[in-house]
Amino acid sequence: MRKLSLLLMALLMSAGACLADNMEDQFLKQVYANGGKTLYCQESFKPGDRISVEEIYDKRQLAQHFGCRSSRLCEKQPEFAEILQDRHSLFPVTRKAELDRRRTLFGDLPDSTAADSECGYRQSFQVFQPPAHAKGDVARAMLYLHEKYALPLLGTLEMYQRWNKEDPVDEEERRRNDVIADVQGNRNPFIDAPARADSIKAASPLNMQFP
Repeated sequence: MRKLSLLLMALLMSAGACLADNMEDQFLKQVYANGGKTLYCQESFKPGDRISVEEIYDKRQLAQHFGCRSSRLCEKQPEFAEILQDRHSLFPVTRKAELDRRRTLFGDLPDSTAADSECGYRQSFQVFQPPAHAKGDVARAMLYLHEKYALPLLGTLEMYQRWNKEDPVDEEERRRNDVIADVQGNRNPFIDAPARADSIKAASPLNMQFP
């Protein structure tokens, strides 16, 4: 019986991994049909290249928001799945950046924290500071999720508002917004009107800066 249970568990995990891979492949084909550049490292990739896809909102924190002990236990909740699949919150990243970002939250770090020599981001034990060219992309995606799904901000509102101004919307971000609107049926309003970010009011003292 124990062997059968382990076998079933392994099959379920394998099926889940395959589903995630298929979702990532579909996202890349839809939004980056002609290739593009990764979010943090600006590394060029072509259609068919093996590239990682990152969810901007930490999956563990998302599961906690829904009252689940783990993200796997939340997968059958429709809104949880909808948020994970929302293309406005997904970005292509290098495998190295994905590993460095894992289990961290976005935040500001002192200049004394060494920057990655290839990509420019800074990281400490639990905090990840995007490179300057990605701060606005991260901020506008996070504010979109906060407004659309009423998710608590992981970091301070002031930080995301500042990042939104420091790294203005560029042509690639507008192109991406247009494509996702065609595929998904909605836009990120913080890309269309970046000043919208300044109208948001801090709603909860739980929106703390990390660390």
